[in-house]
Amino acid sequence: MIKSYDFKSPKKFTKERMSTVENLYDSFARALAPYLTGLLQSFCEININGIVEKRYQEFSSSVQDHSLFGMITMSPANKDYNEAPLTMEVDTRLAFFMIERLLGGVGSEYDLSRDFTDIEKAILQYVLKKITEFLGEAWGQYLDIEASLTGLQTNPHLLQMSAQEDVVIQVELEVVIEKLRARINMVMPAPNVEELTSKFGYSFAVSHKKQDEDKQKSKRHYIEQHLLESEVELRAILHEFTLDAQDILQLAPGDVIPLNKKVDSAISLYVEDVACFEARAGQTKMRKAVEISREL
Repeated sequence: MIKSYDFKSPKKFTKERMSTVENLYDSFARALAPYLTGLLQSFCEININGIVEKRYQEFSSSVQDHSLFGMITMSPANKDYNEAPLTMEVDTRLAFFMIERLLGGVGSEYDLSRDFTDIEKAILQYVLKKITEFLGEAWGQYLDIEASLTGLQTNPHLLQMSAQEDVVIQVELEVVIEKLRARINMVMPAPNVEELTSKFGYSFAVSHKKQDEDKQKSKRHYIEQHLLESEVELRAILHEFTLDAQDILQLAPGDVIPLNKKVDSAISLYVEDVACFEARAGQTKMRKAVEISREL
């Protein structure tokens, strides 16, 4: 197969260098997913959808009028390296989903075409700042560097990261939460990516760096804490049986429905529609109660 080649914008990055970038952002995605899972109280999965080398003009022309951008500065501890600008583009559907969930909603109204309010921007700035911290940790596995969120932008025409003809590296992450599939784009000028990743070494390009065990334990503890704080529905079921629709329509106050169970027989205790315990019905301090007798 013959492929067209753009001589105006030749590809400068080797497969090994792209593999290095992929390993870095794969580590970032694996760290960010548990955080969003706990924050939004819903399972989140993040995968790398693609890494491309393109002109900045191609990226800027592809974004919508109502967008969300986090302006990030990567500052290496070694002053021989230049500070690197990085633009994080967040899908507006993901942004509105996060806002609704953080304000107590179910996260169903996210396909909106409008700008963000000042309150919404403040909420998003908090979330993007936390995401930036995870980004800094991912880069920090390979280089002594600090990532800082320097601003929030919603107008793509005001972005000034690079000249239109400059080459950038775009990493597209796919975020899946419930029925929502959204994207997060990480864009950095190619010269900065080349300068920073040149010090990673070839070994990082072919294999993932093992994460520190303490960090793994900390992340696991973080997820467990958020799960422990989650509210679940607890139901005591006396008995289940089937009635005809005609019988149900004829039910009236005072009717007695006999159950095929003895008065002192055990009942089932359900946690989120899953039978977890066997219990006995009773009373305590003038309130109806159930006493758990055994775990199912």
